[in-house]
Amino acid sequence: MIVTSLHYSGHKDGAAMMKTTVSEEWLTYTWVRLRSGVEPHEVKRQLIQNGFDDQAIRSLMRDAYNGRRPISDVDHAALARAPLTLRAKSHPQLRRIPAPKAQLYVWPNFLAPETCDALIALTDERLRASTTTDAFADPKIRTSRSSDIGTMGHNLVMQLDELIAEALGIHWSYSDATQTQRYDVNQEYKAHYDYFTPGTRDYQVHCQFTGQRTWTFMIYLNDVEEGGGTRFRRLEKTIMPEKGKAVIWNNLNPDGSVNPYTIHHGMKVRSGAKYVITKWFRERGWGEMFPEDYSRIS
Repeated sequence: MIVTSLHYSGHKDGAAMMKTTVSEEWLTYTWVRLRSGVEPHEVKRQLIQNGFDDQAIRSLMRDAYNGRRPISDVDHAALARAPLTLRAKSHPQLRRIPAPKAQLYVWPNFLAPETCDALIALTDERLRASTTTDAFADPKIRTSRSSDIGTMGHNLVMQLDELIAEALGIHWSYSDATQTQRYDVNQEYKAHYDYFTPGTRDYQVHCQFTGQRTWTFMIYLNDVEEGGGTRFRRLEKTIMPEKGKAVIWNNLNPDGSVNPYTIHHGMKVRSGAKYVITKWFRERGWGEMFPEDYSRIS
């Protein structure tokens, strides 16, 4: 059972009444909240309100207790050498797309067909109109529908988060909650960047806690009857949807500056529908960005 809301019914008016032990239920609650994108300081505040003492909160939150690492800790050159980039040199399917101006990779059959089907079913349970971070943008820029599956607390999505993080080699806490998108006939996402332009209001609002978007990990969940390709126009590359195929790229340069060559267009679906997973990674998380056990995964 996934716990979405818990409240401590005991008294909170003294240290003697505080909770000093943790239960599996509260552990699940804490990590569903963290994986759903709730900031560590907010999770800590909620636990304090529910009567937990500091030791119990440390036990529940583990590496997340101290919050996200400071932006000064970010090594952008190391980000550009994420374990996936090394794996691509010997992996039988993962390969880099020849494009000297950007780091762009494809990984056919990354997800099993039955996993794709299950994620499509989960997506269709809770769809909303897709939005952009710019409130003043033309609404015709993005006409798909989205599902915030990363906030559902579903075991399949948490397993997917681990799979993606391990494949890239970056801990999942350095990422946003996973989203899916559904594109029907004539729907698209016109040419755009995944990064936030430094100095803009969007950058100030959306990067204040987690930092800039770094890598994008996108997965096609179905074969599309016609259309629906992803066009990197400045790289002159178009990648067509195939069920289970991942497309991965670094939105930054090795010096940490944004890379305008990553502009891309989710092209119109001409027939059928297109489902995609989108996972954006960030500059800031908790613990080690590159866990040693991730680097050993083939």
